[in-house]
Formats: sequence, C-alpha cells, structure tokens
Amino acid sequence: MVALHPILVVVAAGTLVCVFARAAMHKAMDLALFAHTIGSYRLLPAAALVPMAVGLLALEVVIVLGLIVPATRLLAAAAAFALLVVYACAIAFNLARGNTHIDCGCGGAGQGLSWYLVARNAALGGLCLVAMATPLPVEMGTAAWASIVAGMLSSLLLFAGIEKLIDNWSWLQASNRAHEQHNHERHN
Repeated sequence: MVALHPILVVVAAGTLVCVFARAAMHKAMDLALFAHTIGSYRLLPAAALVPMAVGLLALEVVIVLGLIVPATRLLAAAAAFALLVVYACAIAFNLARGNTHIDCGCGGAGQGLSWYLVARNAALGGLCLVAMATPLPVEMGTAAWASIVAGMLSSLLLFAGIEKLIDNWSWLQASNRAHEQHNHERHN
C-alpha cells in the first residue's frame, strides 16, 4: 500500500465526503426523480429502478460515513472508486448510443451527458486512490490542520468551477441543438 502525507489523504477523503454527501442529498430530496433519471439511461428494467435508486442512495451515504472514519476509509474509498467507475461506464455507454440529452443524475443542476463527466469521474477516482493511501506517521499541528481546511476548500472550489463549466457546456450544446432544429424546421 502506498503511504502519503496525512494532509493529502485527509484532503482527498474530505473532498470526496463533500462530493458524495451533495450527491446523496440531491437523490434523497427527490428519490422518484432520481429513479426516473436512472430509467433514462435505459440500462435496467422498470421494476429495478426504484430499488436501484434506493440502493445507490444508501451506498453513497455509507461511503460518506466510511470516509469520515479512519478505520473504514480504505474500504469506503475503494467503494467510491468502484461506484465512480460504474457511473462513468453508464455515461460512456449512453454517449456511445448518442443518448446525451438526459440528466446525469449527479446532483445539483441538471447536466446532459458528456465526456467531461467521464473525465470528472476519472479525476474523482484519482482522489479515491489518494484517500486509500496509508497516512505517514507525521505529527499534525495547527498548520497541518489549517492546510487541510485550505486544501479541502480549494478542491471544492475547483470541483464547483468544473461543475459549472460542465453545466454551461451542457446548456450551450442543448441551445445549439434547439437552434439547429429551429433553423431546419424554418427551411422546410
């Protein structure tokens, strides 16, 4: 197992806690809508949509709790990595089918599917790998904890900025499609 400075491990785990907590809260606020979003992926039978939505919500909550506790961090980070791979594969499969107009179901404002989301999940997977590392036995003073807070805030601001760029890209793509359709209908 790789050993890293505890600041890196805690910043990675803390950032993942925030990302997965946000996603879980989004799902919990409207589980029926999330089940409908899962159905838009056209990967599961209709009877499996609600149980899958409940299961994914529960898994994300367990991941959040597991990342907080140092003794379960490794297992939780591995589960988060696996879940991000599943999400990325579902997105990539639908992109390959040309199914880009559905909401990703990631949380927050609706985003159409894009390769940017696959890349974002890969980056989050990298954070999972850092969170799985064994923290080196280093004395953690006030400066180290301040660095952790600053690192988490920086990571979350970067993540929020990337999310906004993806949102804007999705909106721009949808706007361009609507404009092209309108022009096509006007010329016919």
